[in-house]
Amino acid sequence: MKDYFYFIKHELADIFIHDAKRGILLMLASIAYMLIFSWLYLFGVVKEVPLLIVDQSNTALSRQLIQAFDDSDSFKAVSYSNNWQDAEDWLRSYGRHSAALIIPEDFAENILSDRQSNVQLIIEGSNIIVTSNSSTAGMDIIRSFNAQTTQKLLERDVNQVPYLAKRRTEPVSFNYRILGNPQLDYLHFFVYGLGLVALQQGLLLSIAASIFTHRRQERFTLLPASMRWIISSGIYFTLGLVSYALCLLVGHHFFFLPLKGSLCEHIAISGAFLFCLAQVGGLIACLAKDELLFSRISIFYTVPAFMLSGYTWPLEAMPLGIQILGYISPFTYFAPTVRQLCLNGYSSSLYSNTAILFMIGLVSLPFVCKVYAKKN
Repeated sequence: MKDYFYFIKHELADIFIHDAKRGILLMLASIAYMLIFSWLYLFGVVKEVPLLIVDQSNTALSRQLIQAFDDSDSFKAVSYSNNWQDAEDWLRSYGRHSAALIIPEDFAENILSDRQSNVQLIIEGSNIIVTSNSSTAGMDIIRSFNAQTTQKLLERDVNQVPYLAKRRTEPVSFNYRILGNPQLDYLHFFVYGLGLVALQQGLLLSIAASIFTHRRQERFTLLPASMRWIISSGIYFTLGLVSYALCLLVGHHFFFLPLKGSLCEHIAISGAFLFCLAQVGGLIACLAKDELLFSRISIFYTVPAFMLSGYTWPLEAMPLGIQILGYISPFTYFAPTVRQLCLNGYSSSLYSNTAILFMIGLVSLPFVCKVYAKKN
C-alpha cells in the first residue's frame, strides 16, 4: 500500500510542482477558453447592423417603413441618400457587416393603386452570421409592414372595422417556440464546445507528458506496470472531472450560461468521455516515438475533431465518408450531448453516447496496459 501512495504523491507532485504546465493545461485551459470566448461572444446576437437608407419615394408610407427598420434591434440607420447608385459605393467604403435599404420612387403610388412595390435590401455577405440575421430580420419587418398596410387599405376601401380587416389580412395566426436557445444566442451555441475542446487537449497533452516522464524514470518499478497506468490514468480522469465542473460553473456564474441537467447525467457523459480519451490517448502516446510527435498528432486532431463532431454543422448534412470520420472521434459523442444537456436539460442520445464512450475506453484499456508495460 505504501508503494501506491508513493506513486500517487509523486504523480501529483509532477502535475502541480515539477511539471506545472501539466496542471495548467489540465485544470485551467478549459476555464481560460470559457472566460475568453464568453467575453468575446458576450452580446450573443448581432444587433444594429449599419444601414444606408435610399428613399426615392419620400412619402409617408416610405417613412413608416424606414421607421420600422430603424426601430428594429437588428438595424441602425446611419446614412441617407436618394440615389440607389450610392448603395454599392457606400457598402464598399463603409466596410463589412453593413446593409442598404432601397425604396423605389413609385413605392407609395404602387401600394395605393393596389400594385406590388419592390423594396430591396442589399447586405454585405462576407460574414454568414450577419447576413443570415439581417435577411431574416428584414423579411420579418417587411411581413409586419405588409400586414399593417393591407389592414389599413381594407379599412379605407371596404369600410371594414379594424378587427375584421386584421382577420382578412391574417387568416392564419402563426407562432413558433424555440427550446433551449430561444434568442438564438451565439454565446450559448458556441462557447460550450470551445471549453470542451480545451479540456480534451489539456487531458491529452498531460497524459502524454506523464507517460514520457515514466519512461525516463525507474523509481516506480516496484509496482506492476499495468497498475501504474491504471492509477495514473485514474488521477487524470479525476482531475479532468474537476476541470469539467469548473469550466461549466465559470460559464454559468460569470456569463449566465444555462446549466441544466442533473449532476448524475453530467458525471455520466463527462466521465465516460474522459475515461475513453485517457485510454485512447494513452495508447497513442505509448506508440509515439517521443512527446513532440504526440503533441503534433494531438494538435492536428483537435480542429478536425471539433468540425466533424456535428457541433457547428449537423453531422447528418455531411457526405457519408466525412460522417464516418466524425463517428470515429470520441468528441462527436461528447460535445453536442453536453450542449443539449446544458441548454435543454436533457439529451436523447445521452445514454447511448455514454455507453459508446465507455465501451471504447474499456476495449482500449487492456491494449494500453500491455503497450505501457512494454514501453516502461
